[in-house]
Amino acid sequence: METEVEREAVEVINTELVFPTHANHYGTIFGGRVLELMDLTAALAAMRFAKEDAVTASIDAVDFKKPIKVGDIMELKAKVINTGRTSMVVRVEVYRVGKFHSRRDSTCVGYLVFVAVGANGEPREVPKLKLVTDEDKKYWDIGERIRQRSKERKKREEVE
Repeated sequence: METEVEREAVEVINTELVFPTHANHYGTIFGGRVLELMDLTAALAAMRFAKEDAVTASIDAVDFKKPIKVGDIMELKAKVINTGRTSMVVRVEVYRVGKFHSRRDSTCVGYLVFVAVGANGEPREVPKLKLVTDEDKKYWDIGERIRQRSKERKKREEVE
């Protein structure tokens, strides 16, 4: 079977209701819980794109803009925006969605780097991302900077 050279990314959407056990004493969701759900949603997007298992290599800075409260619905949207030989950058957008109305508020955006792995845990090559829209090209450039920063951090840590 011939390996696919280029592939379009597919958006993965995940929703979650925020319960009291997910929240701090202010009634807002723990940042770590948001990061966990971002990681899970991004992993699904990476695996669907690569058609391989994928593991988290790094998470870029995530800034929380608006609180998500107990009883809110979270909607997470993830999509591969950049690819290397074995790595993929996934953009995850997080929204607070009303239970009884259609209003959606952006709460944060994050970028996660994943590496495709085979059954033995060794890195596997991924298809090149097919860029279709101008937005795809814009996000590709953002992803390229994130992937390079991740590589630079790894090199610095190896030296220390």
